[in-house]
Amino acid sequence: MIKENKTSKYLLYAVGEIILVVIGILIALQINNWNEERKTQNNQEKYLILLKKEAVNNLKSLNKSQEFVTRLHKGQEKLMRLLNGDLDTITESYTAEVLLENFYSTSKFNYQNNVLAELKTTGELKNIANDSIRSQLMNQEIIVEKVKRQESGVYKFFEKANDMIEVYGSQRKVEEAAAKRQNRDFPESKRMFSNIPVVKMREFENITISYTGTTHNLFSNHYQNLEKHFDTLIKSINEELNQLK
Repeated sequence: MIKENKTSKYLLYAVGEIILVVIGILIALQINNWNEERKTQNNQEKYLILLKKEAVNNLKSLNKSQEFVTRLHKGQEKLMRLLNGDLDTITESYTAEVLLENFYSTSKFNYQNNVLAELKTTGELKNIANDSIRSQLMNQEIIVEKVKRQESGVYKFFEKANDMIEVYGSQRKVEEAAAKRQNRDFPESKRMFSNIPVVKMREFENITISYTGTTHNLFSNHYQNLEKHFDTLIKSINEELNQLK
């Protein structure tokens, strides 16, 4: 074309070729972007489903802990009435029943965070597009940590009270009350050990007051805050999953 003085046609042809190549590259890039976006969306949807399942399991576990603490709180009210009453007229069997309801067993919230931990470790958390969900997930560990610290406080006073019963009282009397409640046999003893002297001690009363206060704070504040968190998170994830469909 150049030899035939058709330079303009040659340039036009060359420009056309370049344009076609550029268009091809742009199309390829766009397809690649679509694929990456789709891959990210699929991963996000997968993780949202797993996060929802984890949150539901955590909520179920929390509800079990709440049920236990509700029963414990009722037992603590009986214990405080016992301590506030006439300790010279209480019976050994009733004292054992009250101690059984308060210091026989304990419970802690069983937290699951495998999915959230994986998101943080792999850096996938940044791919959760919903800002509200991402913020809730980032704050979750802080809320759970507060619950764990409060549970540890409750357990500390639970242990202290049990230590006093072990040293100054009779675990056998408490176990006899447990066996009677469960309709199982437990060998009785002729030894005249008693739990009444324990509940008359000022130190035991102080421990009980702290035990009751930390339990009430755990149930009425920390557990409720965590329950609200999981409820909100599950609702947000459901809404996001519906939008992704």
